[in-house]
Amino acid sequence: METVDLLLLGAILALLVASALFSGMETAFTAASRAFLARRAREGDRAAARLAALREKKDRLVAALLIGNNFVNTTATALASGLLIAWFGDGGVLYASILMTVVLVLLSEVLPKTYALQNPDAVALRASPLLGLVFRVFGPVAAAANAAVRAMLALVGVRLPEGERGATEEELLGAIDLHGEGEAGPAEAAAREERRMLRGVLALDDLTAADVMTHRSRIRALDADWTPEQIAAALAESRYSRMPLWRRGGEEVLGVLDARAVLRALRAAGGRLEAAELAAHAAPPVFVPESRPLNELLQEFRRSGRHLAFVVDEYGTLLGLVTLEDVVEVVVGPIADRGEEAMPEPAPDGSVEVRGHMRVRDLNREYEWRLPEGGASTLGGLVIECARTVPPVGAEIAIGEYRLKVLERRGLRLDRILVRREPEEGKPE
Repeated sequence: METVDLLLLGAILALLVASALFSGMETAFTAASRAFLARRAREGDRAAARLAALREKKDRLVAALLIGNNFVNTTATALASGLLIAWFGDGGVLYASILMTVVLVLLSEVLPKTYALQNPDAVALRASPLLGLVFRVFGPVAAAANAAVRAMLALVGVRLPEGERGATEEELLGAIDLHGEGEAGPAEAAAREERRMLRGVLALDDLTAADVMTHRSRIRALDADWTPEQIAAALAESRYSRMPLWRRGGEEVLGVLDARAVLRALRAAGGRLEAAELAAHAAPPVFVPESRPLNELLQEFRRSGRHLAFVVDEYGTLLGLVTLEDVVEVVVGPIADRGEEAMPEPAPDGSVEVRGHMRVRDLNREYEWRLPEGGASTLGGLVIECARTVPPVGAEIAIGEYRLKVLERRGLRLDRILVRREPEEGKPE
């Protein structure tokens, strides 16, 4: 074999290695976690910072990698064709096509891309200097290619956005659903609860004060016309440390009375209840519209140090109240206070007897149901909404795969409801 042939073989081999590098770097760069790189960059990792900067020019870098990859592939194929023609004559073109197709697909495409897909973050970090070099060498050509592509697409009415597309909420929810996949036992239970909490964080932007408030009819409040003895007794018997202070059943809201404020008033009055001006120690009320998003309400609670707000409609009528705990429960799930009923346990047949005032969102979270959450916030309200009337005791309402039976009513309010989930047709329960 002549020296020229050896040089050509060496050049072809070097080009194949370069092709593998281009393919692996492209796959690793596009598959690397944006969140991982951002976190490492904040921690001072120079390679991650370089990659984060390159992601801002992702379209140009990907085009540069494709240009470089195609250049080395074409050159390697041309050199192989010339070498094999010299060895085998005109038949060398066919041999070169077959050989280079097999080699390029296996060694320069499938192998490096498979490895890069298994370790995208690590490969991208190690390859960051080479990626920077490729961008500097082929970047100008890639910019011209991108401009030509955009012009051609514009001719058919397609406009490409500038920069990298951000992750949508649907993609984040999908990533959350994959968290903990494949775990078993305690790890799976922990991952399931973490998924619930992460979904709750995203829900803070979609839910409003009206979705989590305690309705006015269920508020335990103090009447300003009561005697100091009655107010102190009601506070002592309540499981809450703060209670609303109002007149005429909520038509006039005066504020929020804290048990500690009552103790301070008693101390100032020498322990004599009749001399204590309890109403004067009530904190001024905070009013929020029913449409106030929970993330804004949470920030308001943090800034003001207040933990309770009254929810009003557009006419200023009191609808209910919302507390900091109500907002936190959206993320962590229901927090049972002392003396408060916990979520009921399912019966052996899988049915659950639920109080009508329980929120649909909490029930879906606890039992992994899929009851609709877009309308009424409570289970009783959902039954009335779907029945389009207040159903009598014993009535059954079908909502998708669920059967809801009214067990008890108090006036027009549905108090107890039996929820039974029926298996879909053709599927085991």
